[in-house]
Amino acid sequence: MWAPPDADENKAPTTKLVLHPMAAPRPALRYQLLPPLLDRRPGNAAVLYNKVPAERTAFFNKFGKTWDKIQKWQETPLSDPRERELRKPWASLVADGSIFEILDRAARCESCDWQLPIREQEFYSILLPEFQQARNFARLLAAKARIEIAEKRFEAAERTLQSGYALGRHVAQGPCLVTSLVGLAIAGIMSKDMEDWAQEPGAPNLYWALTWLPRPLIDLRPGIEGEMDAVYLSYPDLRNLDTARHSPDQWRELLDKTVERIYRWQGTESSVPRPLITTAAAIRGYPMAKRALVAWGRPAAEVEAMPVAQVIMIYTMRTYDELRDDVFKWFAVPYPKGRAGAAEADKDLRRASLEGREALPIAGMLLPAVQAAHLAAVRGDRTIAMLRVVEAIRLYGAGHEGRLPDNLAEIKEVPIPADPITGKPFLYQQSDGTAILESPYIPNYPQKHFGIRYEIKFAQKGK
Repeated sequence: MWAPPDADENKAPTTKLVLHPMAAPRPALRYQLLPPLLDRRPGNAAVLYNKVPAERTAFFNKFGKTWDKIQKWQETPLSDPRERELRKPWASLVADGSIFEILDRAARCESCDWQLPIREQEFYSILLPEFQQARNFARLLAAKARIEIAEKRFEAAERTLQSGYALGRHVAQGPCLVTSLVGLAIAGIMSKDMEDWAQEPGAPNLYWALTWLPRPLIDLRPGIEGEMDAVYLSYPDLRNLDTARHSPDQWRELLDKTVERIYRWQGTESSVPRPLITTAAAIRGYPMAKRALVAWGRPAAEVEAMPVAQVIMIYTMRTYDELRDDVFKWFAVPYPKGRAGAAEADKDLRRASLEGREALPIAGMLLPAVQAAHLAAVRGDRTIAMLRVVEAIRLYGAGHEGRLPDNLAEIKEVPIPADPITGKPFLYQQSDGTAILESPYIPNYPQKHFGIRYEIKFAQKGK
């Protein structure tokens, strides 16, 4: 349930949760949120996902026309008397089993290979309509799961949630950050249903199901690796320039081609002939590039003998590699420890552009906002961690006569996760039967509403 933001602009918008105490299931992993091994089968999930829009165009046309109604229903608490009426006009659409049968089968495939042509065409020109379509699949699955939760068909909802989370992980196997971010968005869509689950009377406790999920839930590594090598995947002629053996004319041609590519990336046109632009770049960048090659250990006489275009191209790609690696390396460090270093690497990338440190501005134009992508992934893991805490509170209440803990340390039944963004415990306070569980705004980060704030109560007995 979404509530209006608090008057204090430094607080995240508050989501009010009315929970029902519930002990952990036995066996502990009776419920799982990804398809278990016994349910998975050989096959490529991408083939099945791509069949859905091709075979069910009419369905998605209807779905698009009803989406506003579905959104209104999703913003209405399941305990609201209007919820059932809001659901009626479109619920039969979600009951179309053929769509979900395909998605169910796809989610249980052991592999997912999208077969993107990353070595057959320019990386930056690859179109990704199948991944945007996957968002619609997630919205459908989330609506289906919410109906099943409202109807207390918890095992059916569990299976639907498995399909949704598996879809997010499958989408993120595409080798670029766009697919990773879509996978994160899909996981976030499914996680909203978990708030409804925790508030539904009789809903099983999912603390161990949430804990059993992989961490990170959405692996950004395939996308990060694709983005790291995107320039060289697109332009193999830029690889290994340190050891390349070209004639002066070939070096000049490579420099001309690189300048041409930069203008194409910028989407700008110039009335100045390209050879003149290349010459201007050479005049400006050559002295800087020559000094750098000597500083990197090449004999001065060797550098003097090189064609100007060779010096500029070697310097350009070496500088690109250094700036790229300084940005990407922080992805391998846990976010709380690496946040400051990643922010400094982003600043250095901007400084390199402003100060003209690049002879040709490849890094400044093409390197993605890795820090923002890393934060998006950690925010997804924070959502799962907070849902674990919510389920731990339900578990505690089941053993303590429906009472909220005074502090999180009072919960001894299960481990309480730390906030993946700060590396510290989540903020928690309880007073007069109402608790606030919070992960605050990210310090010094420009976007607002990156915090999560739950106001938690236990339902009165008999309700």
